[in-house]
Amino acid sequence: MELLTTRRLELAPYDAARDLGALHAMFADPEWARAGYSAPSRGEDESLDRLQREFGDNGGWTWVLRIRPDETAVGVIGVFSDQGTPIRGMSWYLQRDHWGSGLMSEAARTVVDYLLSQPSIAGVEAWIDSRNTRSIGVARHAGLDLVGRLPRSDKGEIAQSVVMARAAHPSDPTTFAVRPVLHVRDVAATVTLLSDLLGLHTHFQFGEPEPEFASLGFTPWNGGSGLDVQRATAEIAPTTITFDVGVLVDPLYDAAVSAGLVDSTPPTDTPWHRRTFTLILAEGHHLTLSGPPISDPNRLPSMGLIE
Repeated sequence: MELLTTRRLELAPYDAARDLGALHAMFADPEWARAGYSAPSRGEDESLDRLQREFGDNGGWTWVLRIRPDETAVGVIGVFSDQGTPIRGMSWYLQRDHWGSGLMSEAARTVVDYLLSQPSIAGVEAWIDSRNTRSIGVARHAGLDLVGRLPRSDKGEIAQSVVMARAAHPSDPTTFAVRPVLHVRDVAATVTLLSDLLGLHTHFQFGEPEPEFASLGFTPWNGGSGLDVQRATAEIAPTTITFDVGVLVDPLYDAAVSAGLVDSTPPTDTPWHRRTFTLILAEGHHLTLSGPPISDPNRLPSMGLIE
């Protein structure tokens, strides 16, 4: 793999025999681990397993950061093991002593530019804990933009991952939002129920004195996916809609029962590491809420607090 350089750094292809000791010192630092919402490594074997799990089958696209002229690794950056897609996930870690220096931003920009020049890579993305503002800043410096969110959990702690991405050849999407229509008898009551339970935002309503139509969004901002609620003028055909949420679903189920939706199904864990339950509205619509499990032993890595 190619040696890369920046103004201050030498980005050398990762070599376990040469670099493991320095990287283990980083992974074993309790303060570093606490800031990155992870547990410190208890030994070099555990650090080696971590590096192998994340980067072991990635085609050699892993680099350590070395501040010239020193040849000791102060961090690592690379893509995840190959999952057979031209969109490659990536991650990076930096020793706590060098946070705030801009080193990882410098490295990330160079590595991302290099990766996107490879014919086998159509884009790169990073899943970052939404509280990790330093790492989000690194992603932005490397030209990655926010494209989505995912729920995550670890040892009972619930958080969200923001998905930051950059394409090798950016283009406007053909389809950029989905807006299913929910036909109901009482638009105002349904809007209140969904806003209270799911935190949906009303973008606009039509009809006086009782609304006939309401456009709801997942955020206050226009231009994204959401849900349209329309007063039924004929027989209602029940539909099923799934919502991904970034909070525990059990309290939402309790709130649904308290709101009178007593036929709703209780939360259960799925084999694909989600916890779900289904709201059943008065018209027979099924709204499935899918959130993080209370504890997810198979969650994908999220970048440590760096920069």
